[in-house]
Amino acid sequence: MSKLLQFPSQRQLVDRLLHLIEFNHPFIFLSGKPGSGRGTLCESLLGKLPEKVRVVSLIGTPAMKMVDVRQLLLPQVVARPLFNPQDALADSFFRMLEGSKPATLLLMIERADELPAELLGELWAISRHNDTLAAPHRLAIIVSGSDHWCRSQRPLLKGRAMPALELEVPPLSPPEQRIFLYEKAKELKIPTTLLPKVKVEEILTTANGHPSTIMQLLEDIMTDRRPKKRQAELPVKKIATVIAVVAGGLLAMSYLLPALFSSDSKPAMQDPAQTTPLPIPVSGGDPLTVGGGDSSQQAAQGNGSGDASSATGVVKDWQPEAKVLPKSVDSDTVTTESTNYEGRRVVISDEVVQKLMSEPKVSGALPTDVVDELTGKGQTVTSGAATTATTTAKAATSAPVTAASKAATPAVTTRSEPAAAPAPKVELTPVATLTKKPRNHYSIQLMGASNTKAVDQFVAEHGLAGKVWVYQTKFRGSPWYVVLQGDYAGLSQAKSAIRKLSPELLKGQPWPKSFAQVQKELKQ
Repeated sequence: MSKLLQFPSQRQLVDRLLHLIEFNHPFIFLSGKPGSGRGTLCESLLGKLPEKVRVVSLIGTPAMKMVDVRQLLLPQVVARPLFNPQDALADSFFRMLEGSKPATLLLMIERADELPAELLGELWAISRHNDTLAAPHRLAIIVSGSDHWCRSQRPLLKGRAMPALELEVPPLSPPEQRIFLYEKAKELKIPTTLLPKVKVEEILTTANGHPSTIMQLLEDIMTDRRPKKRQAELPVKKIATVIAVVAGGLLAMSYLLPALFSSDSKPAMQDPAQTTPLPIPVSGGDPLTVGGGDSSQQAAQGNGSGDASSATGVVKDWQPEAKVLPKSVDSDTVTTESTNYEGRRVVISDEVVQKLMSEPKVSGALPTDVVDELTGKGQTVTSGAATTATTTAKAATSAPVTAASKAATPAVTTRSEPAAAPAPKVELTPVATLTKKPRNHYSIQLMGASNTKAVDQFVAEHGLAGKVWVYQTKFRGSPWYVVLQGDYAGLSQAKSAIRKLSPELLKGQPWPKSFAQVQKELKQ
């Protein structure tokens, strides 16, 4: 802002306003196009005013009514005013100042074109009545608005020796606006990578010499609030159709492939030309003992080599290469509610047990000493031994199943931990509170978040309840919540306040933010 005052065009305007306020009782229209720097000029003027001048200021908004305007202006004239908001400004104004010494006052109304139309007439009535006093107050009134509004309203104010004046804020010259851009970017600490030459030229072309527009564009870069190009929407229907087709193809293959492989393998299994001899089917008798000549003849015919069983009737040469066991294992019952296979009870027939005992080399067979005892080496094998072997095998197979069933349902011990208490709810600051703040003042933005829970947690964690303002705006089309702290008359005071913050708050990289920017974001 100090750099802006050094420009000849701005310095000349400020000096002229100071001269009028010091030696006359002016009614001034400060006109200019949007973004021409009317607010910036008013801020510069306030910094140059003598201490004896008391300032009564107001920044207009479209939501204000005339009653609101009177309630905001008159308390700035005297300390504890008593007035009726329904009365005209001139009546209340001079009644409160009656009997007092002549005062030096400056009434500065910014954005007057957004306030009710009767305000201009009441301000003009104050100037006309002040001219009739024996000891008039040193009163100056400045109203700012668009150039079109000022030129249409000024001719309507008549009946005063000193007519209303109009001062237009001219645009900055090309060298001035370039210097102002780099000076403002330095104050905002914008990295040079965000301001290439092409970007600088784009800002200057858009601003067209208006300093407020340059400031706004730089603040948009700082807060990353530039409009983003909308991403193309994904073709959801096409993607869903493709996924459905692929899933259907995979499902069909899961049914077709097993059927194809099973149909190819069945003829191979039933091929009569296979050379490997099949084992003799096990009949209802004892497979280890052959009781008669018929069994010996069947064994000789099955082997094809003419070798018969021994005199004791024990089969010795029945050992095909494939080590095929009789398919006599069947599932009997389910003894557990578990969905895994460990909970199934498997019953093995006596034939399979006998075969396991006669083939110790097969994986999972009984120990050698048990086989010796059960196969009758040194003694005759009886049906009772087979029954015992069957019982032993059943016990051996059922024991691990029971253990597995118990292991499948381990005991789980849980311990409940107390949940953390939620952070206290932080209420949003009324919009009227922030819109009443002078546009030339600054605050400190501590953080921004897309949800209120993060704001509640931040305020509770740093003990900021009741010490901050929280308002809602829009960021890329979604709600955005901003936390502010402090009201400072200028940028330098806000920066000094930032350096005094706690190390925990400094980690969030707080930065100064003008109330003009805050009030703009409240409208989004």
